[in-house]
Amino acid sequence: MNDIVPDCARAIRPTYPCDVYMLDDSSDPAKRAVVDRVAAEMGFRILRREARKGFKAGAINNWLRRHGGEYDYFVLLDADSLFPRDWVAHALRYAEHPGNADLAIFQGMINIWNTDVKFASALAPTHLLSHDEWERKLAGYLGTVVCYGHNVLIRTAHVLEIGGFDERYVSEDFATAVALASRGHGSAFVPLHSWEALPENVRGFVKRQNKWTRGSMEFFSFVPPARIPWHKKVLLLMIPWGHVAYVAIMAAILIAVFGRVSSFDAFMAFGQNLATAPIEYIWSIPLFRFILVLSAITFSFTAAKLLQVRLGFGAFQRSRMLSRAIGSIMLPHEVRSMIFYIIDPTRRFPVTPKDEPPMTMREILRVGRGTMVLVIVLSLGLAFVNPVGLYYNVLWLLPFYASPFVIHRYCGPGSRAKVMANGGTRDLLSDRRLRTSLDLHRNRWR
Repeated sequence: MNDIVPDCARAIRPTYPCDVYMLDDSSDPAKRAVVDRVAAEMGFRILRREARKGFKAGAINNWLRRHGGEYDYFVLLDADSLFPRDWVAHALRYAEHPGNADLAIFQGMINIWNTDVKFASALAPTHLLSHDEWERKLAGYLGTVVCYGHNVLIRTAHVLEIGGFDERYVSEDFATAVALASRGHGSAFVPLHSWEALPENVRGFVKRQNKWTRGSMEFFSFVPPARIPWHKKVLLLMIPWGHVAYVAIMAAILIAVFGRVSSFDAFMAFGQNLATAPIEYIWSIPLFRFILVLSAITFSFTAAKLLQVRLGFGAFQRSRMLSRAIGSIMLPHEVRSMIFYIIDPTRRFPVTPKDEPPMTMREILRVGRGTMVLVIVLSLGLAFVNPVGLYYNVLWLLPFYASPFVIHRYCGPGSRAKVMANGGTRDLLSDRRLRTSLDLHRNRWR
């Protein structure tokens, strides 16, 4: 709603003959006018509703009731979705293959297209790792239930069979996929690339993540009663448990600092031993030995994987540094979102901001005010309760202290080259990355 991206809509030009519908729930007259203009220009049909019941799922169900019976398949795109012109034709080949007759959902592999923005550009490269480890290998091998709700081809008859998309949840995509799986209609990744835009700064990232957190908590409602194998339930429930882990992380952080009492003299003695024989002293401490050995093993596997997918170590480290800074900012927001969901599980669908301007340091600190409070509390604990804790916890403390400066580097003034505006300025299909949807990955070892 109110998040039309005209350039993405104009890029919908599939080679396979398709009818295109714009499901517009916009309440802003200016946005509705943009939708009208783009639809008239491209020859698309517009579908609007009197009431916006059910949010995105309701809009899809409205289309299904009015037009679903006319089509064997439909493709869902978000406002910021892009796919190459051959995507539909190739996806239909997978859907029509006799071996895939029991599948209802054919999920495309999603990449990031707005890499002219420094924030998105730094995070985008790690998608190579996800594609290689999860979408090409594990997801199919484990028979996972998957549907991201966009950049996806869906078999219409199976969705009509269950009464349409589930309107009870924020995570209507996965809830619907689970309902389909309970009827024996599976889902799978197809090795076809599509594209979406990442939030362009940490403020948009937080808004999107808060929605995802609330949606993930809903998995505890619709996954356990589903008629699917237990191992698929375990895989699905890993999603909300991953968010619940933020609560455990918050507790572990406080215990690491306040769980032990030490003195300033002990802090000075530790420092003197470290300065006298740093290698020997560090190796003499079991916890440090464990961290060093584990880091060496992890680095070896990571280096091998980066070499395999031809991802540069510098790009990986930039993404990792920014991800840690975002994680530091997100920690209080995640805990807050889960607490608020328990208190009030009412569905909310905040729109991820599009085409945002750079952020000032004041704005970054405002978004990260929960982290700043946590940093102050930890600093007081290290100064007056457990000074020796600084030596043991410095590696994970650094991202918390550095997060505003790292975020400012990637979100601050001068962090983006403005080449796209929400009013529409370019033909995105001219991007060489959209020449084909076929998965032409560059793995060294296959």
